[in-house]
Amino acid sequence: MAGSRRTPWVWIVFFAAIGAMLITAATFVTVRLTAQPPGAIVSIHAPASLLVDGTAAPPIPVPVKGSFALATSLSGMVASRDATAVRPIGSVAKAMTALVVLTAHPLGLTAQGPSITMTGEDVLLYREAVAAGGSNLPVRAGEVLTERDLLLALLLPSADNIAESLALWVSGNRAAFIARLNATAMAMGMDHTHFADPSGIGVATESTAQDLVQLARAVTANASLTALVGTRQATLPGGTVLRNLDILLAKQTGWLGIKTGWTGAAGGCLLFAARKLYPPGHAVSVWGAVLGQPRLTAGDPAHPELGEAFASAQSATNTAFSGYAAVDLAALTPDVSGSITTRWGPGSSVVLAERPSDVMLVRAGAVLRLRVTIGSPRAPILSGAMVGEITGMLDADSAVTWKVVSTTDIAAPSPLWKLFSG
Repeated sequence: MAGSRRTPWVWIVFFAAIGAMLITAATFVTVRLTAQPPGAIVSIHAPASLLVDGTAAPPIPVPVKGSFALATSLSGMVASRDATAVRPIGSVAKAMTALVVLTAHPLGLTAQGPSITMTGEDVLLYREAVAAGGSNLPVRAGEVLTERDLLLALLLPSADNIAESLALWVSGNRAAFIARLNATAMAMGMDHTHFADPSGIGVATESTAQDLVQLARAVTANASLTALVGTRQATLPGGTVLRNLDILLAKQTGWLGIKTGWTGAAGGCLLFAARKLYPPGHAVSVWGAVLGQPRLTAGDPAHPELGEAFASAQSATNTAFSGYAAVDLAALTPDVSGSITTRWGPGSSVVLAERPSDVMLVRAGAVLRLRVTIGSPRAPILSGAMVGEITGMLDADSAVTWKVVSTTDIAAPSPLWKLFSG
């Protein structure tokens, strides 16, 4: 009797075990069928680099004497000769004088700025400039000139006495202004530059071609100063005509000028900048400095002191500009191969997706450094789906990316495979 009373419990346990097994099996099947399939395995092979333009940039000519440095907005320093040699810079110093004046008294593009009355001290400075044999602008006591008038007189005919007058107007005394010049040079990283006067007439005002490229950049970063140095001719209120000594403003397309300089000790000097537009709307800027050039022995007799400096700057600039080209990145195609494989069988090859037209300005002979990034796609994968990308780095600021895509559809694994193989 006792055994028969236990029989129903056996069946209860039996059926409970069967139920638990069925629930476990159902759970297993559900988990297997609803689980994400494993990721596809992607392999992409590409070269380490890609030549953007097959022609090498032409070598940039440099003068056979003196110092020279040339930099561009796309490539940094592209040519130099004895660029770290410390030399007198003559009136090139007036570019820094103008920059310091405009920092103290900013001037709008068309504004005249404050009116400044010439004093007996300004007349004395004029007489001293004449006695020293430097360039000058006659002034008289009581004459009223604006800040713009004085800056044009400083930069176009390169009047030494106006550099001194501006120094007094800005700082109250010559020593304080010279301190500003040197502090500004130090802040700009011009470590081998020293100003001993505002005009550059003294041999102790010196710099290097490499340092002066930094000054050229600073000048063109100031829109008002860029407009002033690029002025070919101006007329003062009294009728005096000021003509820019930089003859390339009239001869060279895109020439921005900056500042000429000459003394017996410094030789012919030129701080310069130029800009060229390339289709469709890209631009390259050039900044340069040439120092210590000899007198021109042939050619333009009107500018024998500066002729070699002009010739060197113009030749180097034109050659630098000829080394750039607008390249459509859509036409560039790295040699790419690879595949997509799956554990359940289907696979595909890969190709680069078409990309829209994208024009980049590059220096001839430029090389893109290629980097492959592989994705982890999961099925289903449609034809044309991105499975990775290739990035080409031209420099720290310029890059192009290609999408790597599947060439065929890859279906998800079948329920049977997921149930027994997943």
